[in-house]
Amino acid sequence: MIALKKRKFEFSYNYALLIILAACVLFISSQNPVFLKSGYLLNVVVKNSVEIGLMAFAATFVIITGGIDLSCGTAMILCAVTGGITAMQINSAAGLLVTLCMGVICGLLNGVTIAIVKVPPMVTTLSTMFLYMGIARGITKGDSVYTFDASTFLGNAVIFRVPVQIWIGIIMAVLFCVLLHNSSYGRRIYAVGLNENAARYAGINTPGAVICAYTLCGLMAGLAALIWLGRFNAVKYDAGAVMHLRVITVVVLGGTSIAGGIGDMRGTILATLILATLNSGLTVLNIPVNTQTVVQGTVLLLSLIVFELLKRKMPAKKRAERMF
Repeated sequence: MIALKKRKFEFSYNYALLIILAACVLFISSQNPVFLKSGYLLNVVVKNSVEIGLMAFAATFVIITGGIDLSCGTAMILCAVTGGITAMQINSAAGLLVTLCMGVICGLLNGVTIAIVKVPPMVTTLSTMFLYMGIARGITKGDSVYTFDASTFLGNAVIFRVPVQIWIGIIMAVLFCVLLHNSSYGRRIYAVGLNENAARYAGINTPGAVICAYTLCGLMAGLAALIWLGRFNAVKYDAGAVMHLRVITVVVLGGTSIAGGIGDMRGTILATLILATLNSGLTVLNIPVNTQTVVQGTVLLLSLIVFELLKRKMPAKKRAERMF
């Protein structure tokens, strides 16, 4: 009879995130029980985090490659602006198509500039951040752009008592988890982030992998734009000026290394929920906005300290494999 070796439990960073999420929920609900009501959790906590989550899922790929996308927020607004104007001039279906296509174009421009022209990601996406905002301002002349039928449906409709955008968020979370952890493309992304030159010598199309990551980021910005416009009914050109900071915060809080090569989609999902819990929870507790920012920054800092401590305890060869 063969004795099965009992696997030793290992505390990972994802477990730390899960504990932080549970602690936040328990503390906030103990102060205000309204927070745990299903209607509040779905319609406020989770619903308000979908746009950031969608862009964070794709940004996880970008950051694992060793890149960064500072333009995702303004790309989202440019998508919303062009889609809204198209819907007003043609129809809702055209507005939907243009919104998503504009996102792909924005991401493709970033990817080609970085992977083919070899301009550093920080410089490229910083430039396109202002470029997309400038185009959005020029198109609208500073005026608001209003929602259309397809966007209103994605931002406000309910299916089986759950908002549509939450269903979209769940589907995208599953798809991105599978793509990153169970596909050849996901393995190529990790290889590029760990050592781009070695990946190239191994026969991996590194420019193609990078371009695809940024294009996915643009596509998710377009999808987020549809939900964002539908939720708020109108947007202005500067509405997403700081959105990229929240997206990057979620990805880094989720344990993705800003240096590339290490990351986990499950961590990004948990980090999205943590940020959503803090945003909504501190508001329901009537905490001033300035204090909310301090609390969020403190949670991020403590989480990153835990991440570094866990990483140092592991042998170098096992870090990427066992951190999560």
